[in-house]
Amino acid sequence: MRIHVIHWTIFFVVVFYPLFVISNTFNGMTCWLPVCVILLMELQVSSQERVEGFTRGKVILPCRYNVMPIEEVTIFWRYKDDRNVYNIVSGKADLTDQDRQFRDRTRMFPEEWAKGNFSLLLTDLKDSDSGSYSCFIQTMNILRQVELSVQEKPTPEPKVDPRSSSMSIRELNQSFFLFLLLSPTLHFL
Repeated sequence: MRIHVIHWTIFFVVVFYPLFVISNTFNGMTCWLPVCVILLMELQVSSQERVEGFTRGKVILPCRYNVMPIEEVTIFWRYKDDRNVYNIVSGKADLTDQDRQFRDRTRMFPEEWAKGNFSLLLTDLKDSDSGSYSCFIQTMNILRQVELSVQEKPTPEPKVDPRSSSMSIRELNQSFFLFLLLSPTLHFL
């Protein structure tokens, strides 16, 4: 997201500009401000995508890169920037440090990696899964962000069709009249 790039640029200017001013007062010190800004510009950030899902359902969190990546790509999927959702290290899935919240609920599609598709399937959704996910393609220095919103699946109102019930009103009325007709007969027996 471009706003993040602007935010980080301002951060680096605020933090490193004083160092730049101080370094100019001392002979022999180098200026780090241009280096930091150039490094920051290297990180490509896309706009944040929004995905909606329902509890106990599943969603695909998209992460694509159009240029063909190298074969041994490294990808890090994170939840709220620090919880490990899924790692691909040197072209192989690595779930050793996966956060417990996501165990046995994630899947990727290795056959799609060569096409630049690193989307993640998240199953058995919970309310606690709502939030910000990031897909960092380390090999290409690219960050993709996805905002997931998990909601309760709406339950449809039950429709009662009088024709589909076990006894219609007409049949109930007929049964009642039959009872009335037979009741005097029962008294005589």
